[in-house]
Amino acid sequence: MRVFVAGATGAVGSLLVPMLVAAGHEVTGTSRTLAGIERIRSLGATGVQADALDADRLRRAVCAAAPEAVIHQLTDLSGADGAANGRMRREGTRNLVEAAKAAGVGRIVAQSISWTYAPGEG
Repeated sequence: MRVFVAGATGAVGSLLVPMLVAAGHEVTGTSRTLAGIERIRSLGATGVQADALDADRLRRAVCAAAPEAVIHQLTDLSGADGAANGRMRREGTRNLVEAAKAAGVGRIVAQSISWTYAPGEG
């Protein structure tokens, strides 16, 4: 299966990509940086430079990859900036879904998050 992983160099994406490749999938992953593209290639996948906040470039990247499935692993956690991560989740997700629709993708898998806290006074 042709799979497009948005956020392929993140904490989850960098573990997911080699598993998909090992399972025999043809994987294209995104990174905002050239160094990230090289990391994706070293995992056995095709790397493309794309920023999910750049809707046109993301659409072109997804359409060119012609995936059967898109996997959403987009975050912006490296700078510990909650507003930047919130923007990525809102705008980046919207752009990724629109790009997948434009490419005729029938399957999108999106990560979720759940915070847990230990019981106590704090």
